[in-house]
Amino acid sequence: MKKGKKLTWETKVEILFFAFLFIFYLMWARVQPMGAAPDEQMRYQIADYIYQHGSLPVGDDPAVRNPVWGISYAFYPILNYMVAAVFMKVVSLVSAAPFALLMAARLVSVLLGLGTAYLALSMGKKLFSRRKAWIFTAFISLMPGSLFVFTYVNCDALAVFSTAVMAYAWVCYLKEGWTYRNCVILGLGVAACTLSYYNAYGFILASIVFFGATLLLEVKKEKKWAGFVKKGGLVCGIVLILAGWWFVRNAVLYNGDFLGMNASTICANKYAKDGFKPSNRVTPQMEGLSLMDMLTQGYPEKDGFSWVELVCDSFVGRFGMMDIFMPKWLVNNYLDFIKMGCLLVFLHPVKTFALRLKKQWNIMGIFNWCMVIAMVIPNILNVYYSYCNDYQPQGRYSLPMIVPMVYFMILGYGNLFDVQIKDLKIRNSIYGAVCVILIVLALFVFFGIIWPEYRDVPFSIGAFLRGS
Repeated sequence: MKKGKKLTWETKVEILFFAFLFIFYLMWARVQPMGAAPDEQMRYQIADYIYQHGSLPVGDDPAVRNPVWGISYAFYPILNYMVAAVFMKVVSLVSAAPFALLMAARLVSVLLGLGTAYLALSMGKKLFSRRKAWIFTAFISLMPGSLFVFTYVNCDALAVFSTAVMAYAWVCYLKEGWTYRNCVILGLGVAACTLSYYNAYGFILASIVFFGATLLLEVKKEKKWAGFVKKGGLVCGIVLILAGWWFVRNAVLYNGDFLGMNASTICANKYAKDGFKPSNRVTPQMEGLSLMDMLTQGYPEKDGFSWVELVCDSFVGRFGMMDIFMPKWLVNNYLDFIKMGCLLVFLHPVKTFALRLKKQWNIMGIFNWCMVIAMVIPNILNVYYSYCNDYQPQGRYSLPMIVPMVYFMILGYGNLFDVQIKDLKIRNSIYGAVCVILIVLALFVFFGIIWPEYRDVPFSIGAFLRGS
């Protein structure tokens, strides 16, 4: 910004929003005690080990191995925990109190949440009008389910952030083509996703399809294949350099098991308590339930909740160890808002999904189909894991679909309101009201549900520094 140039009203709003978001995430992170979220204690152990020893743990190291499950998360990508350990080391210069170190580790998820919101707003401005871009951003960053993962130690936050990076690269391509800058952004996003959570890998596949298809069209138009090799090589090189080392390390440590999955299963069968060994685990598939039975009736059936219901509810927002609930009316309103927006996309199905228009390839059609792929695959993986491996109907495993899902949702509402409401002021007022409602609902969830649940947690700066 040039000297003497005043901030625009829009810039001021953005600064205020991100300041609010940072404080809000920190408040939520601060009020939760250790282990008040799924697997946080096991995940924090990895960050703490790196902080204490200055090295990466092996998956079966007793220092990080859980005595019940017989495994550790050191078998899986640990980029999140490596960054958390650096934050812990910095904070330890001021205070080494246990909760201060935990907050340092949680700060990684908080910053990833802010980064996701920033990327959402940036791509929203390129895809939609300004008001719709704000709804896009507010929904992604303040939907209680996504907000929750930005406030404790986990890999889901990095998974969501990395999908936002990849989606941002796609959107930049729509405006600028595959410049070397956009190739670098895509490579960084794929590398980050590779080191996050395996259930987010669908976005990598979608990125390969979108990048490959559009780059082929680009070089075909220019009739210069050198660009395909250079740009494709650049993306692959970034991914190999930044993420390849992890899989090489796994292959060396675990006899060629570069993903660490088989090594983790062997470790669990060796060290887990009898009822928790993978060899003793009973899945819906082993019980003879059909996939449809699991989806519609749940497992076991006596629990009375279908897999779809549990996943949808916890996707929108279920907290703690999946035992802190939002009111059913609020869950239903979120779900109805999502479903209605996505259905409204089909008001213009040809315009949205046609791959060829007027005998030419339709770039937006390719973009939208790749968004569909990125939205569907996390749910397929989530279903497969529950049916064949371990029945855990949790919405966070589907969370990597949130960017394309909200994209289609905003697209759908635009199809309705942009046509039916001709007055721009009225239309903008509706979009603005939706943003305000999303903020108010997020505040209601925190002050009406989360704060009362952990009301005994002291909130002062002194208490934070003491770790109490």
